[in-house]
Amino acid sequence: MMNRYLTLPLELDKLHKKAEHATCSLKQSVAQNLHLIITTAFGELVSDLNFGTSIWDADFSNANFNSRQKEQILESLKQAIHKYERRVENIKIGIGIQQDELQSSKPSRMKKKMSIQVNAVLKLTNEPIVYNDSFFISPLSYN
Repeated sequence: MMNRYLTLPLELDKLHKKAEHATCSLKQSVAQNLHLIITTAFGELVSDLNFGTSIWDADFSNANFNSRQKEQILESLKQAIHKYERRVENIKIGIGIQQDELQSSKPSRMKKKMSIQVNAVLKLTNEPIVYNDSFFISPLSYN
């Protein structure tokens, strides 16, 4: 199979033993890397302190999510994806904030939820790719 990509998380014990590691498609690999980029805070990756996005630095304690915060996060996402996911081009990013019911808590409660959509084109195949992710904010967490 051409262009086999390893799944995340890496199972280093399998690689060390030369056992077969699970693989995935190019689209799945790109999606996994986008998720990794988005969910990593600056300074978290010791080998590259610039890897990640500013989502983790944003202050969501205010009742309103203002346009300046949104633009800063969009710019951070755009720069990180351009730098760390070079298999895509024509990148367009959208961010939305809405109230959502947190199902896992009893009694249920409302939290702000940030939704991120990344639209791009795979350079290798010229296929479109759409990646969606969402995070509960205030305090920030991902599901």
